[in-house]
Amino acid sequence: MIQPNSHPTYNERHQKIIEMIDLTMDKYRTAVNTQKMNEQVIIDNIIEELDKKRDIAINKKKKALLNDEVSIYRLEENTLDYILFIIREWAGKYY
Repeated sequence: MIQPNSHPTYNERHQKIIEMIDLTMDKYRTAVNTQKMNEQVIIDNIIEELDKKRDIAINKKKKALLNDEVSIYRLEENTLDYILFIIREWAGKYY
């Protein structure tokens, strides 16, 4: 009877299985890291766009003459502040 550890093809087979598992894990890690980087870029772009919209709302609020316009732009600014706070809190970015 052949013992598993003493037979050369048994050891080669297990070595190949281990190599395939290592290769698969490396590809998985690369894919996960790439996905995280892509998600981070998307989050950064969203934050940047919302910051721009907030700045526009602040400028319009400063230029507004009527109380109704000021209230609308103030509400827009406050809403964008809240959304940015939630996104940054979720993404772990406090700046």
